[in-house]
Formats: sequence, C-alpha cells, structure tokens
Amino acid sequence: MENKGKEEENFLPHLYEPLRIKIAVQYVRQEMRNFFPELREEVLWRSMDKQIGDWDKKLGIRNFWNAVHGISIGFRLKSLVPWITSLNIKWKEKEMPVKDLWFGGQFGPIKEMKCSRSAAEVKDKIFWTENREILNKSIKILKEKKDETAPRDYFPIFVIKKKEKLTVIDGNRRLLQAIVDKKENILATIGEPIAEPPIFEHWVPTSLLVDLVFWHKRQTESEKDTKEITARMIVELIKDSSAGRIEFEERAVHKDDEVHLKLAESVAKILNDNK
Repeated sequence: MENKGKEEENFLPHLYEPLRIKIAVQYVRQEMRNFFPELREEVLWRSMDKQIGDWDKKLGIRNFWNAVHGISIGFRLKSLVPWITSLNIKWKEKEMPVKDLWFGGQFGPIKEMKCSRSAAEVKDKIFWTENREILNKSIKILKEKKDETAPRDYFPIFVIKKKEKLTVIDGNRRLLQAIVDKKENILATIGEPIAEPPIFEHWVPTSLLVDLVFWHKRQTESEKDTKEITARMIVELIKDSSAGRIEFEERAVHKDDEVHLKLAESVAKILNDNK
C-alpha cells in the first residue's frame, strides 16, 4: 500500500467504487497503447495492464485520480476525471446500439458529408453511393490508425448523457470503426446525471490547484495583485467538492509561505460568505 496515508480513510466512499476505478483503469490501459506504439508483445501488455490495475492500491486514491487526470488532460487534453468521480453521475457498462450514440465532434467524414453528430445519420449516409470515396478514405485512415498500436479497439468507449443525447467523449474513432464495419452494437461505459449539478463531490485534480497557487505567487512577486481573482477561481473549483477543499488546504498551500496563506485566507472567507 505504498504512498497511501491514513488521511485517505476519510475521503468520500464513491471515489473508491470499483466501477469508477475500473472505468479509469480501462481508459489508462487503452491510452498506454497510444503512448507505446512499438510495444506489441502480448505478455508485456498483460504485465503492464496488471500493474495499472493495482494503481489505486499502490498509489492511494488521491494519487490514483491525479495520475488518471495527468494522463487524460496532460497527454490527451480530455477532462474525464470530474465526470468519472462525480457523485451525481451514475455509471454502467453495456453493449449499446450504435444508432443511439452521438459523436463528440465534427471530424473527417462527418464534416465532409455535412452530417449532424448522430451516429445513426452517419451510419446511413456513409454507405450512400455518392459517398463511396469518403467511405473508402475513412476505411484507409481507420486501418492506418488501428495498425499504429497494439490492439485496443476492444476497450469500451466513454459516453456521457448530455441533454438527452448519449455523447461520446472518448472513443469517436472506435465508434466510426464500428460503423464502417457495419456493427450494430459497441461496448460503452455510460455516465448519466441523476441530480443537479451533474458534477458534484468530484475529484478536483491537485495539480490544477497547485498551478493556480504557483502562478498567483509569481504574479505577486511581479507586484501584480491577483489574490481576489485567483481566490474566486479556486472557490469555483472546490465549492462543490469536499475532496477539492482538502487537497487545496493540505497539498496546494504551503503553511510556511505567507503568499500562500493569504490566498488561503481569501478562499476561506469567500467560501464562508457563500454559505
């Protein structure tokens, strides 16, 4: 249980839920195949996957969620951790009809065919005779992307229900691959808001708070007063997250730094005034 302190015993129970951890682990395992494209030996991937599966125990829950955030936002610019860890998001993993999903953005054939983001519409139009060239180009590009790494298309795609639409926020390529392969279903992890606000009692990445404290101090050293605006920004990040408030107080603020402490006082005052 390396790096896991007693202070973690009081963190919110849902941060330890097996399904949430499984979703995060599957995401990291899939991305690792992107990071190490020349690594193809199955025995090595089995070993790496096993080690990733133990991260929550080896690192402790705080560093586990920080590690997942570091990979998703640092490498892929995808903010997934707030969704995965939100108390107000209910998760399930199941085979989903392709036609019920929506792409997360306009890209490639979707843009060329001037489609909506509806997978049902893309599934229909991409096989039209007039779109044969677009289909062939898509098949070629998808094969090239698939061949770049060890197999990873069996990992579930990542879906959030937004405004009654099941929107893919990770796995758009895999959804398009399923369409050109004429598959009816695709494995997905689906997050559905069950209360407002959708993102609530979630994990606020410690690095984000540390960065704000760091840049505030840099501005202070340049004789620029950013305390109030930085404090309000931090409050917006942590007001709905008790874990975020703990991370800010215990890990982002240095108790021997006067600038840090004054910022922390401002944050505490705003939080108290908003009660």
